[in-house]
Amino acid sequence: MKRKKRERNGLVGGNHAADPFATVFYLFFFRRRHRLFPLLSAASGCILLVLAAVSVFAPPPTATNDLLHHSSPVNDGAALVSLELEADNTLFQVPDGGGNLGRHLWSSRGSEFYYGCSNASHKFQTADVKMQPNRYLMIATSGGLNQQRTGITDAVVVAYILNATLVIPKLDQNSYWNDSSNFGEIFDVDWFISSLMKDVMIIKELPSKRGKVWTPYNMRVPRKCNRKCYENQVLPVLNKKHAVQLTKFDYRLSNRLETDLQKLRCRVNYHALRFTDPILQMGQLLVDRMRMKTKHFIALHLRFEPDMLAFSGCYYGGGDKERKELGAIRKRWKTLHASNPEKVRRHGRCPLTPEEVGLMLRALGFGSDVHIYVASGEVYGGEETLAPLKALFPNFHSKETIATKEELEPFSAFSSRMAALDYIVCDESDVFVTNNNGNMARMLAGRRRYFGHKPTIRPNAKKLYRFFLNRNNMTWEEFASKVRTNQIGFMGEPNEVKPGRGEFHENPSSCICEDSEAKARGSPTAQNQTPEELINKENNKDAGDATDEQSIEDEQDASDVDYLDIRSGLRELPNETNIDTIQLKPEQPEVEEFFSD
Repeated sequence: MKRKKRERNGLVGGNHAADPFATVFYLFFFRRRHRLFPLLSAASGCILLVLAAVSVFAPPPTATNDLLHHSSPVNDGAALVSLELEADNTLFQVPDGGGNLGRHLWSSRGSEFYYGCSNASHKFQTADVKMQPNRYLMIATSGGLNQQRTGITDAVVVAYILNATLVIPKLDQNSYWNDSSNFGEIFDVDWFISSLMKDVMIIKELPSKRGKVWTPYNMRVPRKCNRKCYENQVLPVLNKKHAVQLTKFDYRLSNRLETDLQKLRCRVNYHALRFTDPILQMGQLLVDRMRMKTKHFIALHLRFEPDMLAFSGCYYGGGDKERKELGAIRKRWKTLHASNPEKVRRHGRCPLTPEEVGLMLRALGFGSDVHIYVASGEVYGGEETLAPLKALFPNFHSKETIATKEELEPFSAFSSRMAALDYIVCDESDVFVTNNNGNMARMLAGRRRYFGHKPTIRPNAKKLYRFFLNRNNMTWEEFASKVRTNQIGFMGEPNEVKPGRGEFHENPSSCICEDSEAKARGSPTAQNQTPEELINKENNKDAGDATDEQSIEDEQDASDVDYLDIRSGLRELPNETNIDTIQLKPEQPEVEEFFSD
């Protein structure tokens, strides 16, 4: 009897004491007469252990935003509207709130220590010293508002290089955008001339020649033409003909120039090119109305028009209907070769869908209470395509919803003037977001860097596309973490792009100065000054000249090249091409202008 008692004590008090299953075994076999109550107690303990484990490992509950199912033309792996997971029949749970991500949503880290600086150095010659008589340069721009803006900016620099008087540029009135506006109907001509008078002589029109209308000599230059290119190819013609017009003038100047010429670019783009008063006043009215609705707001430039999607060669899951519709549009461009939608998307050349933009913003921390101003043309699929974005961000606005038809009437018949209104609101927004890498995205990215590094979110589409396609195989937390990680360097923060990389208008690094004293103190000197006040601060360092090697274009990353530069199949004219050959060669229609704005 004593031996059995010791055996029972050994079982309970030995190595098995901590094992609940051993305990149950003991109670069942050795306490038969009083086994009912202890057995129930042990079973309850096991159940409690299981429940505790579930509570530890289960994800925290999230508020879901149950998006509706839509029979949208954008409705497969490229842009699923339904968020239901097929594998385990649970939901891809998108929280209503953005969450606390440990960063400020409405400003860039360290932006107070940087400011735009575009003053010329003491070595920069002024127009009265440099200009040669009887040399007149004219340009004819291409594309929509922002593509034209690049041409105007670069034309001033080219006139300076050639020591020529610049005639107010002609705007493209025959392109896809079909806008009859002239320069003075969009930009303040007098301000443009007076603010640049120290740099370049500018006149409103070409003077007559011996009492007759002077017809300029038309020619074209290669894209990304550097200083030597203009001096070797254009200057001899200018000396002979005295009046030259450069046609299709967009992106015809190198990204890499000496610092003083880059700063001249910035003086033109960020100070001299000012919209006319009617455009400025209407644009400011739109901004004020957004501010009445909310303290902070996002402006989204959404390019998702049928023509643009057709041109991109992307596929968005609409089946045969989409292929037929976009394929018919694509035939308009004879130079486009057959598309490979998977390859295009893999290279990051497919604009994000409205739903993908919404998911990206939520992952970055923007909750459903955030107000969004959307600058957009006709969206492919209409309201069905926009529905997921509106479900994620119900506070959805556009110039048409916050202004009356009568207020917009003076602008509505002119695409460039309407684009100028959107440009103003996007520039004044707390956060600017785009679903593409077109000209407006680039121009505003550069401007917002110059004026205080205001947050500018451009999707890293080359990396994000995989997460959008595979999101039904991961939790929301995993998806959001991957989005945040891969958007580092695409948020408009200081120094996220190396100087000299990318297109100059999107990364004007030569015109960004650092307030090193304030940064060293960690402090508030810069914080107490507006970007405009800092811009007027003199840059004490002399501008350095770029070497010849620096004037050679860096090879751009695939993600940095516009869709049209890749997709059009147009070949660049080499720098050594004879000028007369360029002028006389039949012009191929340049479809680059289509993706402009």
